[in-house]
Amino acid sequence: MRRVAAVVFSAALLCAPARVHAAGETQTEDDPELAQYRERFKQGLDRYEANDVAGALSYWEPLYRDLGPARGYRVGYNLARAYEVVGDLSRAAERYASFLDEVKQRREAGKPVDDVVAADETKATTRLESITRERGRIHVAPTTPPESVRVDQNEPRLAGFVAYVAPGAHDVVFAPGSPREHAMHVTVRAGDVVEVALPTPPVERHEQTVYRDEVHHPFSLSWIVAFGAATLAGGGVTGYAYGNALILHDRYSGQPTLSTQQKNDYDTARSLAYASWALPATLAVVTLALVVWYATGTKHTRAPVVGFRF
Repeated sequence: MRRVAAVVFSAALLCAPARVHAAGETQTEDDPELAQYRERFKQGLDRYEANDVAGALSYWEPLYRDLGPARGYRVGYNLARAYEVVGDLSRAAERYASFLDEVKQRREAGKPVDDVVAADETKATTRLESITRERGRIHVAPTTPPESVRVDQNEPRLAGFVAYVAPGAHDVVFAPGSPREHAMHVTVRAGDVVEVALPTPPVERHEQTVYRDEVHHPFSLSWIVAFGAATLAGGGVTGYAYGNALILHDRYSGQPTLSTQQKNDYDTARSLAYASWALPATLAVVTLALVVWYATGTKHTRAPVVGFRF
């Protein structure tokens, strides 16, 4: 009953008929809104005094949410004490911390902090330090989208909280009971904080191989170039030979008689001119054959680009 008395004493802060300051406004005992808050608190208080702490929490927790941390910080202190009674040290620590933060903000804002609140502040500080020192903490990081998380066999909560647990091994289960369930095992020491986050699922990659066109020739193009150039050169030789024969023909055609040497020179020049056709003709045939071979023998294939996938 010592714990009950502590909560009842603090409860008087909300139930007293004195003025209550909330969110910068002054409310009196005649304020209908404050009256229904006091009634709801008293209903929870009745359950607490009957040793039904869970029943008291069912009244006080919704009341705290309706008031908000700033207006309901005194209720928050009572919630912290009640959560300690039922053994939920995680929520007890959260409510202690919220209560202490609000008292600090009120001081910084120049708002009044009476002796009772100051005494509760000392108690809350002592209890929070004791819980932090004696227990281990598991910080469950928020998830996107939000997932429920169960620590050991406690009631699941949305990810984004700190669980105060006994030193030792613990099970953390994300999305328990669903196809997305993911269990983790952690070991915590007293006073330490273990960070736990849901592993990011691997991004599904639909690999697609990228190909490039490859052209395979039967031989180097330089062979065609070489034989083409030789054909042109051969044509030049043929042209020179024909030109020389024509010059001799023009020179000797006006003479009535030709010497044996002149006849031999002309016959030789004419024979060379005729024979010179063989070289460029042969080279032209070879060049044409190479062109046909090059064109028909060229193959196009698709090869994967090494190291390039997406």
